[in-house]
Amino acid sequence: MPSITYNRTDSQQPQNVIINGYVIRPGLHILSHEQIRLVREQIQQNSQLEYFVSQGVIKLSG
Repeated sequence: MPSITYNRTDSQQPQNVIINGYVIRPGLHILSHEQIRLVREQIQQNSQLEYFVSQGVIKLSG
């Protein structure tokens, strides 16, 4: 099942992150495969989101 997790590792990170019109708060978010694909595309175009993914703060699966 496709999912996004956003786990803040420190208080400097935003309370929530907006990806492709979805507000991602800490916790688990279940999306469709199509939505995950769109989210991946958007992350590649945003250096802050890319940084969060590389640090393991935002995890995409599915």
